Amino acid sequence: MQVHIRKTLALLMCLFLLPFNALAQSRQLPLQDAHRVTLTQKKNTMANGAEVYRWEIVTAQSAVTQALNELAQGYVAEVTPTLARPGKDGSSRLDVDICHSRTGLTWMSFMVQSRYVLNKVTTDVRFTTRTYDMSTRARVLLTDIFPADSAAWSMLEAAVREGVCAYYPDQEPDAAALEDACRRERIEQMDFTLHGMSLVLHLHAADFYPGKQQLIEVTLFYPELRPYMTQRAQTETDNLTYYNTIALTYDDGPNGWITREMLNVLLKTGERATFFTIGTKLSRYAQYMQRAHDEGHAVATHTYDHSYAQDLTDEQMHAQKRKVDQIHLEVLGMAPKYARAPGGIYQPMTKAKLGWPLIQWTSQGTDWAGENGREPTQVKDAVVGTADDGGIILMHDLKVNSVTASELFITRLQERGYIFLTVDELFAKDGVALQPDTVYWRCSGGVTTNER
Repeated sequence: MQVHIRKTLALLMCLFLLPFNALAQSRQLPLQDAHRVTLTQKKNTMANGAEVYRWEIVTAQSAVTQALNELAQGYVAEVTPTLARPGKDGSSRLDVDICHSRTGLTWMSFMVQSRYVLNKVTTDVRFTTRTYDMSTRARVLLTDIFPADSAAWSMLEAAVREGVCAYYPDQEPDAAALEDACRRERIEQMDFTLHGMSLVLHLHAADFYPGKQQLIEVTLFYPELRPYMTQRAQTETDNLTYYNTIALTYDDGPNGWITREMLNVLLKTGERATFFTIGTKLSRYAQYMQRAHDEGHAVATHTYDHSYAQDLTDEQMHAQKRKVDQIHLEVLGMAPKYARAPGGIYQPMTKAKLGWPLIQWTSQGTDWAGENGREPTQVKDAVVGTADDGGIILMHDLKVNSVTASELFITRLQERGYIFLTVDELFAKDGVALQPDTVYWRCSGGVTTNER
């Protein structure tokens, strides 16, 4: 009888443990209830023609919801009196966004950001970040992530110093402001957000480079930080145990309001993407990629004018690269770190030794086809059907149907256990350093080729 009882208890224990072990090994946890968010946008037109767009959020915790919406409303009240009448060929628009990102099973980061664009020029950017444990609504601070005696504090200081200096390389940052930002007391209180594979410290460029209205992002990847974290923080940043990973990329932008609506989809779904931009368009639509950068997306290059590499000489490709670097410096404060070849025809670019790592893809929705783009559900089915762990999705920031399709497949893949990473994060998760003139298709267990 006792043997029978022991066998029964052992069987029940195995049945109890199996789902958790299986899920941990397969990394296919769906979007957690604690991470679910609803966002809606409200519009108000001022008497002078200026427009105000404010996002309202609903989270799993009413206290968090209230705090975030109060921060957003506070920015509206603060900035609205300064809004000017739009020019003849421009606009006067204030956007107050609430960005969110998830990590682990219960932690979430939020950034409330106010962006004022007057006549297509970004003239005022303000922001506040909050990170919460969404199971308890408790604030999570950097001092909750790193113990007081952790070596991470010196790593953060070094990263801030290097990160600030990486922007606007032709200018010297304000020395006193930089030294102040690197103090331990300031770092402990610094704005930060947690993402799928990175911790990002956020600073305002104007504090170091007068007149620059954008954010400075100082990114540190979890693999280098996790050994120095508290036990709870290690658990909540162990996303490779819980989820499959994938990078979402967009070519051929920016493209005005289509890019704006694409960014709104990413804001609503809480995921980050990588934009491979065309240099001539980046210059024309700078405001949209400045927003993308400040909301945590990666901005790379799709060359200067989308010329196919086989139609250019090596000298012409190098001349175009110099133009691309200059445009990115003017718009975003730094040159692009990697590129995607138009048409994926990378061989002439590697031969020319341009110095860019070249990013290919493993999944696509052929979303560019047709006047308005391919039918959204067909794009969704194509992307979901070919998505795999460590893969890269190719989409286009080009046509309206791509916006609708993106929301469809992002939400489907979230429920299938995926968390979206930038290209930088995708390779950093496996410790892969992107090398010049090298082609990358994916990053799965350190494998970067197109061989499955």
